[in-house]
Amino acid sequence: MIDKIVERIENYTPIDEKDGFKFESIVKNRNLIAQNHIDNINELPKQEWEEEGEFTHWDDEGRISTYFLCYVDLIGAAVDQTMKSYFGDIKNVFGTVTTTKKGLSYSKKKCPDKPFHSDCLQIALYQKVLPNHTPFLTYASDYDRKLFTPDNCEELQKDNLERYYNELILYQRCWETKLKLANGDPKVLALLCKPDFSEIRKNGFWWKGFPKDIIQRFRGYYV
Repeated sequence: MIDKIVERIENYTPIDEKDGFKFESIVKNRNLIAQNHIDNINELPKQEWEEEGEFTHWDDEGRISTYFLCYVDLIGAAVDQTMKSYFGDIKNVFGTVTTTKKGLSYSKKKCPDKPFHSDCLQIALYQKVLPNHTPFLTYASDYDRKLFTPDNCEELQKDNLERYYNELILYQRCWETKLKLANGDPKVLALLCKPDFSEIRKNGFWWKGFPKDIIQRFRGYYV
């Protein structure tokens, strides 16, 4: 895992000056971020950890036609058998880059007061493949950290995770319905997925670095 991270760092190509500055700031602060995650995880009962566990999950009620592929960051086995075993995901919190009179500046950022909605959906799915484990989410920036478990976070409690899982199933059913309606025609599928051209014009986050020919191809499905 470490070798893969080092390889990605050494081969990273920034898309612009701000992106390069942010990348360098993250790399410079990586040890602080990692230590904050370690401090979070050390608050849990002592575990023997397995990293990047891979699972497939089919919905028990057959509401969707495919399966989910899950990659769980950490899966624990409690050293003390009277304690809970945990699984969880690692979430890095990065600052933002702004332009000041002195040049580019990288801001410090606090961790969220509650888990992001997308992370709750993810943990809800992972709970299905690890039903006998207790979930956690660790968030860390270079100067702040936050550990969420069912004990301090309602979102990670069993009933709420079931609600998040049902939301995830609904999203998948919506996509499957769009694919059925499109019946293999990409132009029909495009019309079922409303685009936000303003994000393209202002070179928003999701469009940064996209080659012009890809953007033109995307536009071609609508214009």
